[in-house]
Order: sequence, then structure tokens, then C-alpha cells
Amino acid sequence: MCAAADTNVMDTSVIDTSVVIVGAGPAGLTLGVLLRRRGVDCVVVDKFTREQLLARSRAGFLERRTVQLLDRHGLSARLRAEGLAHTRCEIHAEGERVTVDYEQWCGDAPSYVYPQQDVVADLLDAYVAEGGAALLGTPVTEVVPDEARVVCADGTAIRGEVVAGADGWHGPTRAALPDTAFTRYDVSHDARLLGALVEAPPSAGHTVYAQHPDGFAGHMLRSRDVTRMYLQIPAGDTVEQWPDDRIWKELHNRLDLPDWKLAEGPVLDRAVVDMHTKVVEPMHHGRVVLLGDAAHIVPPSGGKGMNLAVADAADLAGTLPRHIAGTEPLDAALAGYSRRRLADVWQVQEFSHTMLELLHADEPGTPHAAYRERLRRARWQRLRDDPAYVRSFAEQYMGPSFG
Repeated sequence: MCAAADTNVMDTSVIDTSVVIVGAGPAGLTLGVLLRRRGVDCVVVDKFTREQLLARSRAGFLERRTVQLLDRHGLSARLRAEGLAHTRCEIHAEGERVTVDYEQWCGDAPSYVYPQQDVVADLLDAYVAEGGAALLGTPVTEVVPDEARVVCADGTAIRGEVVAGADGWHGPTRAALPDTAFTRYDVSHDARLLGALVEAPPSAGHTVYAQHPDGFAGHMLRSRDVTRMYLQIPAGDTVEQWPDDRIWKELHNRLDLPDWKLAEGPVLDRAVVDMHTKVVEPMHHGRVVLLGDAAHIVPPSGGKGMNLAVADAADLAGTLPRHIAGTEPLDAALAGYSRRRLADVWQVQEFSHTMLELLHADEPGTPHAAYRERLRRARWQRLRDDPAYVRSFAEQYMGPSFG
């Protein structure tokens, strides 16, 4: 089977393989690379072209297990050369700061800030170098679960033993499965964020959060020249209501301390981020298995989404070869994968919810808002005063080591 980095370069309209991977994000490409290295044939298909995939600016926090996985498989050279080491965070509140030093509490903590589009570029190059076939710019129009078959907009059909859906919450893979196959959790959170990508070097060499009565603010590393800022904004506000001057005024109001101020720069891009939690369980049905955002979404607090997706792929890449080699029935293999991954997913959901409760203010007029504000303050004080709590927080923030 031939490799194609940008387009469908196949000799036939029907392609047979072992694993059909729908989605060329971090989950799908990690799975593709690791399967190829285990001798398992697969095809990756995605509606976006290579250029579109690499133009999508997304999250950039890689927790230690993700970096360790990339290290182990020789996929981290550019990450190590260009990424920014992430060893601590600060949380500002009422003119004070709490610093959580992950290296102090977790030992060597090889976590980095490295843009997701660069992760995708590295994985895609590695996948193609392994001889992997990629149909990019090729939307999937139909998934036939019982046959482990997908049909593309150009008429190409791809048949496998398993379809791995890594195509997001709104992708065609999960949509093709019956609602009765899952227990579904879908929660919308009241907090809304304005994300602003600014052309300014980081004002600190680490993430800075603000717990403020007017709402959350955040300073997130992205690169040496670009920083991601977040502001909690009122429900119903639009991007147009937040020009540059207003964004910077609120960022300074919530984040600045007497001895620390933000560096400003032009706002390159801005978007409203609605906060959602979504999970389906189990993460498989018949010959279809889900991973990444197709199975679970966490709020951006804590930066866990991409890391969960890569962890799903690593587990699945160890699971599927056992079935394909004939040593484990498919249903048993996928049930074990789902059980292991959901245990991790719910731990991450709990931590992300803790971050929401710690950092985000209630909308004015919310019942018991004053009480909840005092709880937020109490959590911050525990981070300031309770070493055992700080250790637990640091360990959850960094995530487990790669097993």
C-alpha cells in the first residue's frame, strides 16, 4: 500500500486493511505510528488536508507521560529542541501568588509546552516514514459499524477488522453508532472564556492563573514569541465586544501584581470558548472503538485533552495487535481497553472539575455565588498553606508517568 501525505493516492476504490483510523489528529496519528511499528497495517483518513491540519492552532501542554511516550518512540526531537519546559505554575489571588513547583513535588517532570499543530506535523511525518497510508482532504460520508467499513466522499471504501474513531465528538464515527450502546454524559458549564493569541513573548516562563472576583484570567505559554491569554467573560458576550484595549485592560486587572505585569502585543486571533464536559461509556461498540475527543472532552482547565487522546492511542496500539494476531477476541480486547481508559478519563474529569471550581467565578446573580466564592478562596489558601494538598495537586496536574 502506498503512502500519501496530502491526497488520496490509491490504486483502487476499495482498500483493505487491518485498522481504519478516522481522524488525523494526535490520537489517530499516534495510533497509526505505533500500529505500523508493531507490524499492523492501517489507513488514516481525514477531511482536512495536511495544510489545514497544520494551520489549526490548538492546545499545547504535553504532560510528562506524553513526553515520555514520544521520547520512547523517537518522536520528540523537535519537541525537545523547540518546546518550552513546563515546571511550575502560579495562581494569583487578591494581590498574592501561590507557586506550585512540579519538579519539587514530582521529581523530574518532563512536561513541555509545544503547539498541537507541531505535534501533528511530527506524527504525520513519522507515520508516512513508516509506510503508513494517509487519505487527507478526504471526508468520510458513511461509517458501517457491522462491516468495519468507511465510505469517503470520493467513493473510496476502506474495509478493516476494526474502525478506530479519532474524529472528534461531532465526527461521523460515533454518530454511526446507536445511542443505546452508550451511557452518555454531556454537561455544559456556565463559565465562558475568551481565548486570545497575542504576539508577545511570555511574561513568565510558566503558566499563570488568576482567581479574581470578575472572573478567571490565564497566561499560557505557546512559543518564545507568542502567548495564549484567556479571560472569563459574561454569558452572551461576543468576540466583537472585546477589542484589544478591553482585553488588555481586563488581563492587567486580573493578573497583574505589584512586582509583576504582563507584556503586551498585538492580538493575532480571538475566539469564544464554551466549556463542556462529555463522556461516553463504554468506548467501543462491536467492531468500532473510540479514542480522543470522539469518546471524551474535558474543559481546557488543566490542559488535559490532547494528553488523554495520546494515552488512548498508546493503550489501543498495545491492545489491537493481540486481537489481530489471534490471541484475544475483539470484544474482550476492546472491553479491556475501554475499562482501563475510562478509569483514567474519570480521574482527569475530576481534576478538570476541580480546576473549574478553583479558578472560575460564578455569573452575577447565581444562587449562592458569595458562598461559592468563599470556597474558591479556601481552595487557594490550601494551595498556599497545605503541603500535602500541593503535592496531590502537582501530581494530578503533571499526570501519571508513562507505564
